[in-house]
Amino acid sequence: MSIKITPEIQSYWNTFIREKELFHLEKFKFEAWSFGNTKEMANELGQLVLEGKKTATCSLLRAYEGYEDEIPQVGVYSVLCDGNEKPLCIVMNTHTWLCKYKDVDERQAYEEGEGDRTLSYWRKAHQEFFSNYEGFHEDDMLICERFYIAYQA
Repeated sequence: MSIKITPEIQSYWNTFIREKELFHLEKFKFEAWSFGNTKEMANELGQLVLEGKKTATCSLLRAYEGYEDEIPQVGVYSVLCDGNEKPLCIVMNTHTWLCKYKDVDERQAYEEGEGDRTLSYWRKAHQEFFSNYEGFHEDDMLICERFYIAYQA
């Protein structure tokens, strides 16, 4: 979920730039976001990132229709927030690729860090989540991402 840039999020970003001496990013139009579609999911998955268990994610490509400028890209920093839209950390994407839902592999499931980290758990949880989108099918394209924590205050 994309989040409006609040003064708190902007301040977090500014602190990141100063501490990491990345002054070339001062005018960069960064994104702030959280996982999932509920506060609880954002908190739970955000915590997995902070624990180092979640280093990957995915989303339905068609969910970006009309928001193509928000499609995740390699080398881009963004502010990951919790369910209350408070900054947790700044992440940077190291890999992005398109993949059909049915072709997601064990590595992606493991790196997403959820449940027992198996492909069978991943399929069950994501089938349930993606079924919220009308007409979801296992041939739907996903945008898959790998990322790392670049900054945590």
